[in-house]
Amino acid sequence: MASLHSFVCMNFTGPCMNRDSGCDLEKVRRELQSDGETPCPQARRIELLIRCCHIFSHNAVQEFLSCRIWLLRARFIHQRILEEKSATLKEECCRLIDEVLAMKEALHSRFLLVNFLIEISYIYHFYNEYSKAHGVLEQAQEVAGIKFNMSGALGKRTRFQQNDIAQLVVRIERSLESLNVESGGEQKFPKDIALEDDTVLNRITFLNPLTTESAESLSVVEQLLMLALLEDLQKSNPVFVLTDEQSEAFVAQLVQRPQDWCIQSKALFLRSRLERQSSRKVERALMQIQVLVDEFSGECPSSVDRTRCFFGSGLLPIWSVQVSCSVVCRPLQHFLAELFMSLGLVKSALSVYEALEMWDQVIECFTVLEHREKAEQLIRERLQLGETVDLLCSLGEVTYDTGCFERAFQLSGERSAKAMRLMGRMLFFRKEYEAAIPALEKSLSINKLQLNTWFLLGTAAFRTEKWELAAGAYRHCASMDSENHEVWNNLSAAYIKLKQKDRALRTLEEALRCSYENWKIWENYMVIVGHLRKPSVPTIVSWI
Repeated sequence: MASLHSFVCMNFTGPCMNRDSGCDLEKVRRELQSDGETPCPQARRIELLIRCCHIFSHNAVQEFLSCRIWLLRARFIHQRILEEKSATLKEECCRLIDEVLAMKEALHSRFLLVNFLIEISYIYHFYNEYSKAHGVLEQAQEVAGIKFNMSGALGKRTRFQQNDIAQLVVRIERSLESLNVESGGEQKFPKDIALEDDTVLNRITFLNPLTTESAESLSVVEQLLMLALLEDLQKSNPVFVLTDEQSEAFVAQLVQRPQDWCIQSKALFLRSRLERQSSRKVERALMQIQVLVDEFSGECPSSVDRTRCFFGSGLLPIWSVQVSCSVVCRPLQHFLAELFMSLGLVKSALSVYEALEMWDQVIECFTVLEHREKAEQLIRERLQLGETVDLLCSLGEVTYDTGCFERAFQLSGERSAKAMRLMGRMLFFRKEYEAAIPALEKSLSINKLQLNTWFLLGTAAFRTEKWELAAGAYRHCASMDSENHEVWNNLSAAYIKLKQKDRALRTLEEALRCSYENWKIWENYMVIVGHLRKPSVPTIVSWI
């Protein structure tokens, strides 16, 4: 547990401990490789993760329920530091979840059971198992005896608003006593930057001051549950203004009364992500992200206070590298760079992307600045220190040279799914579809859990009139993400080419379930129905 705690501090929460292990880094990275996917190069002290995985997976401790829970946590963190999802790790995580749930009677405390259900909801969300995630969160609310419902309350959003109008708010209903647990005494939380706009208020002012009173009585585990429900809301609903409004209502309740460092950090990050599209709030979002980045390098609060609720918060990873005596972080720093780009601050974004070794974004910045050749020069200087799979792949992306990807694939012992994935993607965007298909298939033979790669394979096969291959690829996509309307629509197109119009109709119905307002899908649907059933004109009009 100490090893896992230290790894979490180094890569997720801080404070950063600058002790070097002196181990063979490449050997450790190979040991953590899963289905051809290697850990992100920014991950630090990864030998700590190996150590705790070895201990918790030992047969001598597997009979203990707590050790299985800690092994599940370690394996999920292992997954989160990889560059792509791993089918092997997914199978192990699902197996461990089933084993623990079969023994959940041993979790005598309501607090422990609710906390575990929250943790596995994040695992299900990560692997696009949205229905399972929603189910365990419903169960968690039942065990906790609490229900969160969207409602309305009169209030004002701007300084010059004369009349109170309906505002979204989260109503809290209890059927059992609150799950109060000691929070660890006085804590220091990340600073909540106030919105200093001349029109929009910092917070909605409700006509009834007691509207948000129930949020102030939430315990730590109930806040964790609320944060997980917010994750479920955003993952299982389309990107739409109503989804954002509902998310803002959840976030407003969470930041109102901070009780845990991880919860407050995640809530402030989610608020900044929601505000980046608002011209009146983007400045606050930029300042808030900078505060969170700086928080990582600070020594206060202690690592114990930072990690107390880490596993139930779904806090995003932070990859730390030392650049000019300042710590830069990802994804917080990545998000900060995206804000810089949206505001036209290309050079500021470039410095962040270079530090994070995010070469795709570096190339984009150099292209905007009309200095693309500098990216190639930078990577070649790194290669002089020694060839690695990641650097060769980056050079291939800069130079469009397929030989770099082939060299990376050979260097990995033909186990790098990334090399073939990037090669196939580059050939695809060159419109060399016939050449792209073998590369994409090689990548998928190593790691089958690559949603975007399956989609590219299906599209490449469709454009080369390989209908069976296209249908098979899109079926894999649909099995991994059943809420993607584009996948279902493309699958129906493949079935039409195969003259399987009944199956095409059923897949279009799935596409409409995911995107009911999409007129293009409705048009396709009416054409297929017309071929199969020949409905009357009034019937078709009634569908619109």
